[in-house]
Amino acid sequence: MILNRWKTNAVAPVCPVSSESTSVAGALGRSKCGGIRQDGDAGSDRRLRWELTRDCRIKVLLIATVLLTDTLIVIGLGLHFPLGDLVRPLAITALLCSVAVFYHHFRPVPKFVLCTAALAQIVAFSSCFSVLMYAVATTAQPLVDGSLVAVDKWLGVDVRHAVVWASVHPILQGLLEIAYNLLLPQTALVVIILGFKEDRRSLESFVLAFMLAALLTTIIFVVLPAAGPFAYHGFEASQSQERYLEHFNALRSGERILVTWRDAEGIITFPSFHTAWAILLTLALRRYRVLFAFSIVLNTAVIISTMTTGWHYLSDVLGGILICLIAVPLVHRLSRWSYPQGTPSPSGDQRQLSM
Repeated sequence: MILNRWKTNAVAPVCPVSSESTSVAGALGRSKCGGIRQDGDAGSDRRLRWELTRDCRIKVLLIATVLLTDTLIVIGLGLHFPLGDLVRPLAITALLCSVAVFYHHFRPVPKFVLCTAALAQIVAFSSCFSVLMYAVATTAQPLVDGSLVAVDKWLGVDVRHAVVWASVHPILQGLLEIAYNLLLPQTALVVIILGFKEDRRSLESFVLAFMLAALLTTIIFVVLPAAGPFAYHGFEASQSQERYLEHFNALRSGERILVTWRDAEGIITFPSFHTAWAILLTLALRRYRVLFAFSIVLNTAVIISTMTTGWHYLSDVLGGILICLIAVPLVHRLSRWSYPQGTPSPSGDQRQLSM
């Protein structure tokens, strides 16, 4: 899908960079997103021109690469992906892109364009990523839980103590379990907040960092898979953990060849993508003091809950932090190309953001 960029009949443009502006509404492009440039005075008449932003080119390339990798692994390893499972993610992505086109082309509302564009990118990527996560689990490399426990012990931490401590504080345990499951709602909320504030650069950077962190996590998972503390130590499993173990063990043993986004569980425990995701959500709001402070508190609880629920070792959490230490600077480097120097941000702030 192609989305346009704004241009006016003004002789002197506000932004001297002709190809890549950070004006809002430039969140969509030829496949999933597009680019917009706003020139001239605020009251000028507007006309539309087609263009694809640099940020979008990176995301389309990442999604296409994951999709191609999925296809090669599924064919190469004799796995099964039901073609019917393409319908829902394609339909949702198409719907979101259509809404973005409408609010860009026919009834210009930049904040709606930003929100729907980001959600379309996340849906398209996450669908492909879920298939990749399940497909690479079938490689069945030796589990490294013993090594992770040893690292935790060296650091003076035993996750079993965290689980027992939580169990004797049922109210706190319940709150931490709720926090653990709030990443998806948080993601939708962050997209809406940044979109409605027309903070295009922060929103686009968050989505790109999310994609890169997920891919980095998967690469490590292929080489260093782990079952997780609750499986290694034999804790009583929750329903979600039981489903995870069923899928994880069946993929590794070859009993399951079905790989799809439908009913998928997060089967990567090391490094902790939950930790990386929570950190990225917090960083996305760092320009807004009250929201940032609230996000720090909430996502600190999320990170703590990864251990009190028995899902992750401390080593997993540290691995998730390391993922962010790689992904965030990488996005910052890419932003120098995506947003050329001198390009204004939606708020008029000329500062280069760090994510």
